[in-house]
Amino acid sequence: MFGGALAWGWFEAGWVRLRELEVELPGLPPELDGLRIAHLSDFHLGIPSRGVHAVEAAVEWVAARRPELVVLTGDLLTHPRGEPLLRSLVQRLPQPVYAVLGNHDLAISRDPQARASNLTELEPATLLRDEGAMLDLRGRSVWIAGLHPRLIVRRKVRIDPNSLAREADLRILLSHFPRVFDRLEPGRFDLVLAGHMHDGQITLPYPGGKIRFAHLGARYAQGFYRSPAGVMHVSPGLGTTFVPFRFGARPEATELVLRSGGH
Repeated sequence: MFGGALAWGWFEAGWVRLRELEVELPGLPPELDGLRIAHLSDFHLGIPSRGVHAVEAAVEWVAARRPELVVLTGDLLTHPRGEPLLRSLVQRLPQPVYAVLGNHDLAISRDPQARASNLTELEPATLLRDEGAMLDLRGRSVWIAGLHPRLIVRRKVRIDPNSLAREADLRILLSHFPRVFDRLEPGRFDLVLAGHMHDGQITLPYPGGKIRFAHLGARYAQGFYRSPAGVMHVSPGLGTTFVPFRFGARPEATELVLRSGGH
């Protein structure tokens, strides 16, 4: 039974779910209704894991669908040896691509496999580190900002995330940590995209829910969350950490389809 459980966990780590999800954003301009954003997170490249297969399958899927925007929300590398593969995968993604780093990219982790990669750029993707960029999509202004992962790590706040907001028709914030949602003021950002949680990675499902052993008390585990601050999507991620297994927490690549009211 133990061997069967390990075999399943290894299999599930590469059994990627490819999902299209609609999300309604209050005040979204009609021109941006139907805008497609691919959200990928937590590759954890550089270590042995079936998560590599999940990442490659996700990139192929996104490349075939050709969304209007691609975002990567951190923990792209667990070890620097994965950097050549990461750069090859980013080259395959349709542009524009915006990315932020996660705690594993900086080796701020209890994972003994983690080594700092110190990425400063990820061409042709734009790597955002407490900064943002203004895009023109469908004739409307879209502001996309990204937080450096040291914002919250070790309880030291480096920058107020609200200070990254700008006036635009659509304002998006990328953060590896979903906890940033609690720090946002209403009216600053319309959509927050985060990762980090892996949907628990090792879980015990039960009718109506699951026990996430790595994050027993997590407020934001995966999926959509709404508050006066806006809407947040937390990706279940694609790779693994600590152990190369997933139980009851499949890896996922998500295409978000933005909707204005009335859909």
